[in-house]
Amino acid sequence: MTRRAVLAALPAALRAQTPAKGQFLPVDWGRYPDPSTELEVLRLTDASYASHLPALPARAVTANSQQLLYVSTRTGSPQAHLLQLRDGRSRLLTAASALRPGAVSLTHDDRALLFFDVPALFLSPLSSLREQEIYRLRDGHAWSGGPVTSPDGLSFYFVETRDGSAELRRLRRPGGAVETIAAAEGLLLDPTPNPRRAMICWRTPDGGLWTATIDGSGPRRVETPPGRVLQAHWSPDGQALLYLLDPAEPGQLVSIREQQLDSRADALVAKTSQYAAFMPNANASVFLGSSRSKVNPSVLIMLRITRRELTLCDHNAADPAATAPVFAPNSQRIFFQSDRHGQPALYSMPVERLLEKTGT
Repeated sequence: MTRRAVLAALPAALRAQTPAKGQFLPVDWGRYPDPSTELEVLRLTDASYASHLPALPARAVTANSQQLLYVSTRTGSPQAHLLQLRDGRSRLLTAASALRPGAVSLTHDDRALLFFDVPALFLSPLSSLREQEIYRLRDGHAWSGGPVTSPDGLSFYFVETRDGSAELRRLRRPGGAVETIAAAEGLLLDPTPNPRRAMICWRTPDGGLWTATIDGSGPRRVETPPGRVLQAHWSPDGQALLYLLDPAEPGQLVSIREQQLDSRADALVAKTSQYAAFMPNANASVFLGSSRSKVNPSVLIMLRITRRELTLCDHNAADPAATAPVFAPNSQRIFFQSDRHGQPALYSMPVERLLEKTGT
């Protein structure tokens, strides 16, 4: 072949080496004993490329606790993957041109993928991966959060920003009607639909926690003790908010608190070893936390009834809040991300010997 022919053939050869959408990628995990606890940790993705869990409250783990959604640059650019937890293979779900690491979620029934390939929001059935554009950002607006699906699958939520202002948008299904249900200067963070009631909550950068009905009516700032709300989750019955509070008073411990929606009674659940992020399991009997302590940068579980903490492993992440710890729906496995071995990678540990199985 001439030199010109060789050069002309290179792009085709490179394309042939790039996995196609829908293809399964080889197992890429490894195991190691944690230096502090000597418990075995499973690294699900290689740290030579970046992998990220979906931004909470997006759905990352399927209801049967067998598959994990994540975004990775393994194939050269950020793409969504679905990891089979039984054998370690990952299925490539997208061939996007501008997918953001946090902009993916499974739908409420685990049958489809929601993702922003900016500026468009796509719905892609996992059975066929035939993407359907269901929304396009308005001119002059940028994506800054979501998508998040409602528990009944009838609404998708996301955040758009423009000129320093943010809008929480709701896309109704079916039909595709879109409306703004909240707006504020700055950012709106972590919009989270209530699992049982027609409500939604979100945070603001100043540490505020807000609630409203799903159509945006009746917005109110939740009255919390002085400090910043770092993260919030609805209780499983939808009647209360569980939130992580960083107290305003110096030297005080970060605490998990609970506020009832109707009575607005606010109570301390437990003080923590300085959690930067947390998540309750399916029945809120156990909390999974990531400590920001420089002395003990660990992933821990806390039994609610005893307020007793148990260290699972070190996370050693540069940003403890970015570890994004999450329970599997059955409470038998935990996941988190860390850059301890290079680029952000995903990690997992079984906890079935420590915790009772929860229903899904």
